[in-house]
Amino acid sequence: MKKLSLFIITLFAAVLLVGCGGGKPVGPQKPKKIQLTYADWGNAEDNQKLIDAFEKAHPNIKVLLREDIPGSGAEFTGGLLAQAQAGNLPDVFATDNVPVVVNNGLTLDVAKYWDADEDAKLVYEFPANTAVYNGKRYAIPSFQFLKGIFINLTVFEKANLKTVPGKYRIDANGYPVKDWTHTEMVEIAKAITNYDLDDKANMMVGLGLWYGNVDFQQIWPMMNNTSYAYDTYDGDKFHYESPEWIAAMKAKVDIMDNVKYPGVTSSIPADDLEKFNALELGWMITTGYQAMQIDGSWNTTGVMQGAEAAGFEIGFWPYPQGSEGFFPPTILDYQAISSQTKYPEEAYQLAKWMTYGKAGWLARLDIQEAKRKENLEKGEPIFHLDRYPIADYPEVWERVYDLLKDENGEELVPGLTYTLDHIEESRPDLDKWLAGYNTFWGWVADPENPYNWDNLLQAGPDAVATYAKEWNTKINQTVKDEIENLGKDKTN
Repeated sequence: MKKLSLFIITLFAAVLLVGCGGGKPVGPQKPKKIQLTYADWGNAEDNQKLIDAFEKAHPNIKVLLREDIPGSGAEFTGGLLAQAQAGNLPDVFATDNVPVVVNNGLTLDVAKYWDADEDAKLVYEFPANTAVYNGKRYAIPSFQFLKGIFINLTVFEKANLKTVPGKYRIDANGYPVKDWTHTEMVEIAKAITNYDLDDKANMMVGLGLWYGNVDFQQIWPMMNNTSYAYDTYDGDKFHYESPEWIAAMKAKVDIMDNVKYPGVTSSIPADDLEKFNALELGWMITTGYQAMQIDGSWNTTGVMQGAEAAGFEIGFWPYPQGSEGFFPPTILDYQAISSQTKYPEEAYQLAKWMTYGKAGWLARLDIQEAKRKENLEKGEPIFHLDRYPIADYPEVWERVYDLLKDENGEELVPGLTYTLDHIEESRPDLDKWLAGYNTFWGWVADPENPYNWDNLLQAGPDAVATYAKEWNTKINQTVKDEIENLGKDKTN
C-alpha cells in the first residue's frame, strides 16, 4: 500500500508539473530582448546618444540607427518608399509628407497608443490635432520649429528709425517693438530699404521673405480671426473668401508686384537681377545687406554664427501679430510607425521618446547641455537650440529657457523667448500632414490653370476677390476628396 501511495503521489506531482509548464524555471522572467530600427535625417551623433539613453531606460529593447536612407525631406521620404518595397522599412521613421507614406501603406494607425498616453494629453491643442484622418492617427508630431523674423539689430541701430504715428513703432533701442503688427512690418521694410544697384555700400534690402515667397495670407488671417488656424483652416474647411484672407492676399500681391528686389518679387527686371547678383552680397541677413528675414528657427545657429563672424548682432523677433493677438506660426516634423513592424507597442515607445515624450525631451536636453558646455570649454561657437517641445512640461521648459540664456541671464538670441512665452497658442503649418494641401498648391502653380499665381500677380490686388472664390472652391474640394480616400485599402 505504501509503495502504491507513493507512486500515485509521484504521478500526480508529475501531471501537475506538466500542466504548469513543468521543467521551466518558476518565478519572474527577464523580458525578451527585441530589436527595433530607427531612421530620420537629423544629426546622427545626437540621434545615437538619444537612442543610447532610450536603451538604458528600456533594457529589453535594442535599437539600430539606420543611416542608409539618403537625404532629407522629400528625398528621404522617397527613400522610405524604396525600403518599403524591399520589405526593409525602419520600425520608426521621420517623414516630410504624411499623406504620401499613408497612401503607400507604410504607416500604422497609432491612435490607441496616443489616446492611452498621459504625456499626449499635455500636447498643445493645435499640434495634437494634426495627422489625424477619419479617426485614425497615422503619424505623431515631434517638435516644433518657430517661424519668425531674423532682425539685424546692428543695421537698425545705424538706421536710427523713429516711431511714425500711424505707420510703425520703434522702441528705445531703435528696434521694431515686439508686439508689432503685420502692416508695421511692411511699412518698416519700406522705410529701411535702399535698393541701390550701383553702390554696394548703400544697398539695404528691407525684408527677405519665406523662401522666395510671401506667406502673408497663411499667417495674418489666424491672428485676426480666432476661428482660424494656419491659412484659415478650421479643421474642416478653408475660408479664402473671408475678408481676413482677401486683405492679406492683397498685401502679398502688392509687395510682390511693387517692391523690386530678389526674394520679394518675381517681376524684377532681368538687367536688375544681373546687377544684383554681381554685387555678391552673400547671406544678406548675416552680411549686413538685409534688415529682416522671415525664416525658421532651424537656421538659428547658422545665422547667429555667420553674423557674429561678420560683426553683426542678430535677433529673432516674433512674427507680427493681428487684432486678436499673437498665435505663433510653427512648423512641425512628424514620425510614423512602420506598418511592417513586429513590435508596434515598443516602436511607439521609441517614437514617443524621439519626439514629444517628456523623458525623451529630458534626455535631449542632457545632450544639448553637454554640447554647450563642451563648446564653451573649447572656446568654440555654440550650437543654439532650434526646436522646441509641443507639450506642457514645466520641468522641460525651465531647462529650455536656461539654454536660451548666457551666464548673465541675458538672451543669447534677443527676442526669441517672446515667441516661446506664447507657444501654447501655436498654430502649426499644414504642408507636411494635410492631405490635398500640396496638391492644391500644385494647381496654383500650374501654367495651364487660368487662376494660377502668375496670372493673379499680373492682374494685381484688385483681382484677389475673384481668384479667392476659385481658389476656395478648389482647395476645399481637393482636401475633402483626398482625406476621404486617404490610405483606403492600403492600411491595416
